[in-house]
Amino acid sequence: MTQGKPPPPPPPAKGIAPPVPKSTKDRMALAKTAMRLRDEQLRARIVYVDPTIETNSELDAITAKVVEQLKELQKAGQKAKMPTDASTVEIDLIKTLRELLEKMVSARREHFLRHKIELIQRRIANLYFTSEVQTDPENLFEVEFSDPDEALLAVVRRYGGQMLEDLMELKYTDVSVQKLAMERLSRFERKLAADVLSHSRPELERLLGVYRDALLVFLMKDFREGVGDFAWEVIKGSKVARGSELSYKIREPQFARFRQVFEENFMARLLEGLEGHLARRMHEEPDYEFKPETLRFAANPRIFAEICAVTCNAIYGYLHGEGFLDLPVTWQRQVYEQQ
Repeated sequence: MTQGKPPPPPPPAKGIAPPVPKSTKDRMALAKTAMRLRDEQLRARIVYVDPTIETNSELDAITAKVVEQLKELQKAGQKAKMPTDASTVEIDLIKTLRELLEKMVSARREHFLRHKIELIQRRIANLYFTSEVQTDPENLFEVEFSDPDEALLAVVRRYGGQMLEDLMELKYTDVSVQKLAMERLSRFERKLAADVLSHSRPELERLLGVYRDALLVFLMKDFREGVGDFAWEVIKGSKVARGSELSYKIREPQFARFRQVFEENFMARLLEGLEGHLARRMHEEPDYEFKPETLRFAANPRIFAEICAVTCNAIYGYLHGEGFLDLPVTWQRQVYEQQ
């Protein structure tokens, strides 16, 4: 007697798309949007050195001399390690990148990965507050509210500025009365926000738990198993071996192209890996039934941009520490701030 096939999983909530679409075309569109948001993050964070800052000429001369000596030492070391052609450089870079990434996502580094996932969870929680609790006044009448406090908070925030102006225009017997009225309006708004957060906290914590589990499986299983192909795609696609004399590291001028290809490939693998994990937890397990608004938020491209930012910055910091990747100063600052 043959055993029948198991019943198909229940369909997603009506009208609600899964966090990551199944079709390759739709995933590519989501990846493109998430990468655009990632690039917007980077443009907003770039800090340039002020050319008007005065420097000490004597110190500059000493620094220049030290830098020149270091360059001479590097040249001597490079000659000893210089490969015969670009294909050899490429092979060596692929091999080293694969080995380093395998170490980073190994079982020994699980605590480190969990720490980064906790940072991702905090980013998602902040995004939830700004995008879900703090409703955009421009889209106020397009949103369906399921919580009275949330609806009231949205209206108070929409008209809060006008209410403050009206309070300032009123006549008072004493200026302290005006001050108390404005303080009470502010206190009322903060109390509403706290109530909204307390109502949504259990739902948000379940969502964060789903992302935590899905990301851990992706990094320690899916990504690790394909790290060889990933390293090949990144080094080949970024063309960092062309014109390079070093077979053991990627220099700072090559970083921009390396980062672009690295993150594009990482995002594609991330979405492909998370698609199944998130769908099972958010749509197919009855114990994890989420509200429609939570499912809509879970598909926000900014979530995947944040995941990419935290994870890739952590990888760049690791590769930099291992001597494989020269990071620009601005990126070193980002990596340090993310610790």
